[in-house]
Amino acid sequence: MIEKYQYYLDNGFVRIGTSNKEEAISLIRKAVNRMNYIYGQKTDEKNAEFIFEDVYETVREASQSLMALKGHKPYSHEALISFLIEFYKFSQSDISTFDRYRILRNKCIYKGAKASLITCNESINFAKNFLLKIRIVFEKESGINI
Repeated sequence: MIEKYQYYLDNGFVRIGTSNKEEAISLIRKAVNRMNYIYGQKTDEKNAEFIFEDVYETVREASQSLMALKGHKPYSHEALISFLIEFYKFSQSDISTFDRYRILRNKCIYKGAKASLITCNESINFAKNFLLKIRIVFEKESGINI
């Protein structure tokens, strides 16, 4: 369950410093490059789990770029999602999907779960759209075209 952002601040899951534009640019560019890499892959049952993990990382990196612009550093993935809820107006559907993929990615990494080919392909479509939304916000806030 995603808590209010203040919870993550109060419990040390986020640190606030100064805006780090270089880190933000690096993160958003890495997300864009990773997404381009994903587009070049042919997904199948054998690689769906790995591509899904890359898709999640794409969304996480792009989201974290917005945090870096504001000088926030997350130490939990839940804090990252809570930050998006607190500071931006992404749809509840986008936030819920991101959180659902966070949970599945965690199960894949730590509990041996598998991401299906269908889930992988759905996640690619989600990331394509969500990354575009984040890029628009990033470019508006930073004044830098990515």
